[in-house]
Amino acid sequence: MKNDYLNTRKDFPVEVKKVLIIVVIVVVLIIAMYFLTTKILSKDSDNSSNKVMENAIQYNEILAGESFNMNDEEYYVIYYDSTDEYSTISSLISSYQLNNTTIKLYSVDLSNGMNSKYITEGDIVTSGASDLKVKATTLIKFSDGEVSELITDISEITAILNN
Repeated sequence: MKNDYLNTRKDFPVEVKKVLIIVVIVVVLIIAMYFLTTKILSKDSDNSSNKVMENAIQYNEILAGESFNMNDEEYYVIYYDSTDEYSTISSLISSYQLNNTTIKLYSVDLSNGMNSKYITEGDIVTSGASDLKVKATTLIKFSDGEVSELITDISEITAILNN
């Protein structure tokens, strides 16, 4: 009986020792995961703060059907094909929109599928939004929602957009 008491007494500290080792290992792993997670999250937040981009709604490119609906008293709408690699109209439009504040310029990209029903190879029709028909590289000046000037000559359009 004395031997049984000694054997159980020796085994008890060994089991406690194993439990303590497991608890210490679990605590160390939890602490390590905490610091690793905070380091990764702080690194991500540092990177994302450098990449903050301001979202802006651009109002300069419109659909052809909106040509008659703009709120400006006087404005230009240029109809062009952005896929035409030989055209300099895109750069002229950008330059005009950045530099000119007297008359607002809106652009309509005829390569956009939503504008395809407004393209014609025949006569240009500008009597209203529902029956609008234009050719590529057409500049229309609107005054009070109505067409006041129609320009299809590239040199005239370039001259206006360079001013």
